[in-house]
Amino acid sequence: MVITVILFGALISVFFYYVWTLKSHYEYFVRRNIPGPRPKFFFGHYLSMWSTPSFDRQIQKWTHQYGPIYGIFQGTHPIYVVSNVDFLQEVFIKQFSVFHSRPQNILLRMLKSDVANLFSARANQWRRQRYVINPTFTTGKLKMMTPLVNQCITSMTKKIDENNNNEFNIFALYKRLTMDVIWHCAFGIDTDLQNDNDNMYMKKSLACFSRDSEQMFFVRLANLMPFLIPLLIKIMTSSITLINFLHSLMPSMMHNIEGPPQLWIVQQIENVVKQRLTTQNKRIDLLQLMLDASTQQEIKDHENNESISKKLQYKEVSTNAALFLNAGYETTSLNLAYSTYELAIHPNIQTKLQAEIDEYWKDEEEIDYEIINNMKYLDMFIREVLRLHAITHRVFSRECSQSTIVCGHYIEKGSIIQADAYSIHRNIDLWGPDDPNEFVPERHMIKRHPLAYMPFGVGPRNCVGMKFALMTLKITLVNILHRYTILPGEKLEQGMKRQETVTLSPEAIYIRIEKRSK
Repeated sequence: MVITVILFGALISVFFYYVWTLKSHYEYFVRRNIPGPRPKFFFGHYLSMWSTPSFDRQIQKWTHQYGPIYGIFQGTHPIYVVSNVDFLQEVFIKQFSVFHSRPQNILLRMLKSDVANLFSARANQWRRQRYVINPTFTTGKLKMMTPLVNQCITSMTKKIDENNNNEFNIFALYKRLTMDVIWHCAFGIDTDLQNDNDNMYMKKSLACFSRDSEQMFFVRLANLMPFLIPLLIKIMTSSITLINFLHSLMPSMMHNIEGPPQLWIVQQIENVVKQRLTTQNKRIDLLQLMLDASTQQEIKDHENNESISKKLQYKEVSTNAALFLNAGYETTSLNLAYSTYELAIHPNIQTKLQAEIDEYWKDEEEIDYEIINNMKYLDMFIREVLRLHAITHRVFSRECSQSTIVCGHYIEKGSIIQADAYSIHRNIDLWGPDDPNEFVPERHMIKRHPLAYMPFGVGPRNCVGMKFALMTLKITLVNILHRYTILPGEKLEQGMKRQETVTLSPEAIYIRIEKRSK
């Protein structure tokens, strides 16, 4: 009886201590005189984030209400939401040594806790990987990939010809095109993705983006109660191991039960890596460039800049190849989709682009890297597409590695800074005098604040594949507009209903195509 009373008293004490601790956490921004919406006990602002149809629109709404710097909570973890570009310039560029890493990706830790890629790697591990991978995307390497991109686009234009004058969803073609381009240019593998509707690689890649990982129960639980992360990682990895074992033991009974599609893709890439290591034939592609700078030995990342290793570990090759595959596929196809939408509803802009394309590209030559880089209006058009149509907010957060002061604000170690790019890209003070909600490519003729435009992130941790993505985007649009005129389909606006998964994606882009008369 006495022991029971003592245990009950101990539990009550722990409960009240937990409640007091939570309350103390929620005073974080109050103590710093930073405004923000009132947090819900235990959940912080997660209930609002989970229930909103668009995270970016919710953030923009709070920005209008509370200003360019305010605070929210992921569970009990404080996050500064910032649309003040001078503040963000300090975080992303001037004090990069303090804000060098993104918050830890919980799902990645669950799936591959011992390996990180360029997106999730931290500190010196990221610096080493970036140092090794950067040369893959030089102008010279991109020029060599142009013929492969053109080859893939030729396959797509044959599909477009089949839909001449008929309304169809071109977004579906873009998804297959960009996956085809990446397999050619990144892995040197000829695929038939644009003709094979049942291709497993397409199915798995689509599955990776069909659901936002932040909506998964395990991830939500880990965000709310971080102390459970080690246990959740063990449960997740054990489940994956069990599924793989049962697949090998009784494949006929397990064919409807699959592990995470991200893990499946990594496993396929690991198979390609093994094949490359046993052959003497070398290709010039992303995978080979990484393999040439890789090793089986364990790599230790030192604090001393002079001792940085110029190598990748073989597992890092696989995870970075998977990152490039998924990130490049989804973002490029989305940018093509939004570009096509703007062309369909702005025929005057389309006419200007076609005139520029006809001026710089003669029929007797194949479009190349130099030609597209000379097209200034095309560049402004794409910049405007990327400004207005945000694809994801995930790249815009940084974790403070040591306490510091930013624009008069004391930022504690462990705090997270989240840039509100959606509001920044629509700020009249940054993007006027034209209405920032209107599509006006010419606004990019005016020099803006360096942090006013961040579709690929900013600072040292911006997107390493940015040039490749822009090259693919430009060559595709030039090929289409040189041959066709894009017209809006009757279901165009209906298909533009945006879905919030990993990225901000339309359901479909319904258009009609007319061949141009030469």
